[in-house]
Amino acid sequence: MPELIDLLELFRHNTWANLKVFHLAAQQPAAAVEAAAPGTRDTVLGTLAHLASVEYAYLRMLQRRPFASIEEVQRWAAHELSWFPEQMGQIGQDFRHLLETSTPEQLDQSLGVPWFPFEVTAREGLRQVLSHSAQHRSQVLSWLSAQGVATPDLDYVLMLREERAPSTAEA
Repeated sequence: MPELIDLLELFRHNTWANLKVFHLAAQQPAAAVEAAAPGTRDTVLGTLAHLASVEYAYLRMLQRRPFASIEEVQRWAAHELSWFPEQMGQIGQDFRHLLETSTPEQLDQSLGVPWFPFEVTAREGLRQVLSHSAQHRSQVLSWLSAQGVATPDLDYVLMLREERAPSTAEA
């Protein structure tokens, strides 16, 4: 599995970054996350629900579970913002478990993404999840920042610093 170490680490970062953004958004007034947010998909809530539902749909496809219908994904995405952090943490764990138990041959198989009229491998689907989520996180953070909200930096090395910094209990 050494060839999957980088993907595992990138999904670990993806989960960390998602949780930072979802928690920040959940702390904002409902009017702020439900208002039109130019530069995002539509609203902060809509963009984050879309990010979450895409990760959910790709995870189901990658697990070779029956594809969630568009209606199921829409119902899943219709939850309140406070519902998502726990779900995103679980999805992140599930992606990492998937990678830990997948073979390179499995990741080279077609994923069968129903909304693309071309073939996408499972490995390419994993890359899509990472790039798609990063795009929408940056849209949300850019919008919130423009509204005067202090937003976190999500660089990989900042995750490492956070993990490696001595806790205040140790000091």
